[in-house]
Amino acid sequence: MEIVTGDLDQGNSLDIVYLDFAKAFDKVPHKRLAKKLQACGIRGQVLAWIQSWLSGRRQKVGIGDKHSSWNTVLSGVPQGSVLGPLLYILLMT
Repeated sequence: MEIVTGDLDQGNSLDIVYLDFAKAFDKVPHKRLAKKLQACGIRGQVLAWIQSWLSGRRQKVGIGDKHSSWNTVLSGVPQGSVLGPLLYILLMT
């Protein structure tokens, strides 16, 4: 862990293999997901709706009374969503 955090602190690149598929899906870029959906035959207004649903989301982290600034979410789907598991199945096909 010290080697990994040391490399990150120095700004070095790091490759990660996710074995927790929930976390891996949280990291899928929206553009890559859209390409996969197109390859599965999802196009037109349905694809535009999904892309609209994923875009423009923001998040921040809070611990106690301290909060980070808002950041745009560029990957994953909202947790607890009904559409998330379906998108996961399509992504894995």
